[in-house]
Amino acid sequence: MRLRDTEHGKIIEGKKYTAIINKEKPHKFKLRVGSANMFDMPFIAALTTTESDRENLTDIQYGEYEINDDCIKVTHTATSSIWESRQFYWTFKEDSIEFYHTAKGHGDIERCFFFSSGISETYNNGTSMGFEYNTLVYSKKAFNPKPNLGNVHYYDISTPQSLGIRSETPAPSNFAPEQWGDGLFCPPLLCLCFGSYENWAGIGIGDVPGRYRFNSLEYSGSRFAGCSFHVNYFGYTKAEGSFESPKAFISFGEGEYATLEKYAAWLDDSGFSTQFRYPNAKWHRLPFFCGWGEQTHLGNRRGTTAGELATQAEYEHYLEQLKHLPIGNIVIDDKWQKHYGTFDVDTDKWPDMKGFIEKQHSLGRHVLLWVPGYHKEGIPEEYCILDPEGNPICADATNPEYEKYLRGQIKKLMVDYGADGFKEDWIGGINPRKGLRIHEPIIGIEFLRKFQFILHDEAHKWKADALVETQTPFPLFRESSDMIRLNDLWYGTRDVPGVMRIRAKLAKLAGWELVDCDNGSNSYLDMWFEYMLAQPEIGVPALYCVTSTEVTFEDIPTYMLDHIAKVWQKYINENM
Repeated sequence: MRLRDTEHGKIIEGKKYTAIINKEKPHKFKLRVGSANMFDMPFIAALTTTESDRENLTDIQYGEYEINDDCIKVTHTATSSIWESRQFYWTFKEDSIEFYHTAKGHGDIERCFFFSSGISETYNNGTSMGFEYNTLVYSKKAFNPKPNLGNVHYYDISTPQSLGIRSETPAPSNFAPEQWGDGLFCPPLLCLCFGSYENWAGIGIGDVPGRYRFNSLEYSGSRFAGCSFHVNYFGYTKAEGSFESPKAFISFGEGEYATLEKYAAWLDDSGFSTQFRYPNAKWHRLPFFCGWGEQTHLGNRRGTTAGELATQAEYEHYLEQLKHLPIGNIVIDDKWQKHYGTFDVDTDKWPDMKGFIEKQHSLGRHVLLWVPGYHKEGIPEEYCILDPEGNPICADATNPEYEKYLRGQIKKLMVDYGADGFKEDWIGGINPRKGLRIHEPIIGIEFLRKFQFILHDEAHKWKADALVETQTPFPLFRESSDMIRLNDLWYGTRDVPGVMRIRAKLAKLAGWELVDCDNGSNSYLDMWFEYMLAQPEIGVPALYCVTSTEVTFEDIPTYMLDHIAKVWQKYINENM
């Protein structure tokens, strides 16, 4: 690291970047990556409360630069319109930059900003202090690692972005598939990447497990007074004398994926992630059959819902038709249960689920059950989160009585029925509006983490080699996930292998070895077949259809299934 004083100000030089502080504008710095300007960033950032949606910061006091062998540190302070005192901590390392800020005082935290003083509106300052105190973006494009139904990852810098479990700004009412993705990777890596040619910088955040009590990292897009980054606690996190923000991390790499890889490593090095608690069993790698695609197209043809076809008779028929395929794992999909929230078997649909599972075990197969996250259907109201009007929203994962009940239901499925694990779904999070009646104020990503931990922990308590598939490829969730499912596609997808390779790459960057290739809501017949053949190169193969495609209703010829059987057998021979 090198700090140089010049006639115009100070220059900090790392291996990957240069930070230029003009003495005429000491409140901010210009960040260059290689030969390209990337950002103009302020040294200060706002922290608002439910009582005040904007913070004015004045009388900035600039600290001395502390030069160490491996970094340069500086701390600035400011007078706040909300807080007793404010501090802003910067660490410039050889190939990265870290930032966080603190406040002294009391208040219910709402938005915690990074590199900005508020949210700019389209044609005015909005809640910010103006252009000088927000970030100016010079880069040519942004890369968001969060999949969506439009299969879009690259955006103009003016496009707002949300990385997490539920966007603060809802998707437009008119269908825009690139805006629909809250339930696919949920959450993804919380890092937005900015690029100009070969120069890339990522802006991500991390915190100690237990403190991710927000839904998403929000990016406002480049507007009139610059852009902002923030998380929203919605008043459920309280400052009782002091508050420390999550850490922000600016990483640099030759490409967006290299930048994300550094971000994931930083989460681990900083203690902002968790680690896997159980090794993967060999059987986790065996090909999957999930009946959802067959349920969907048959439901359409028969004039009923797909869920009505999640029956023992239907699944026995599916498997009889696929008996020549080397299926290793079966997923019984939506809706085998009587109520979504109770995990109780619908015995009208499944008169002998235990016998069905025992038969599959005798054939060397394992059985997973599809489950939605924290659903309220069938759950007593006292186990639910209530909105301010007293209406149940969802099961309350923070309620010890609900946890006790849920663990008992999971045990019953694992022990009494013999299930081998679960495929988790419908985990888009809750809208943490003010005034929710919740047992503990654990909202956002931490609420989802709480539910998923219960599911994973109880399953593994009864079967150490259980398999719990999730859609949470963020390193905080490693402790409660054995495999990432690549999730659904939208009907208009025309390069399924390409889309799924990107998703698999992102999941593996986050630390997961195994990914379920999935293929719900797939494309037309030839594309479906192309993806089926590509799956062994991407992850663990999965088949959702038996007789017809889910979307185009094209019959699947016998030769395709025969060829898939050969491909799967080759995959098994090479991987087991």
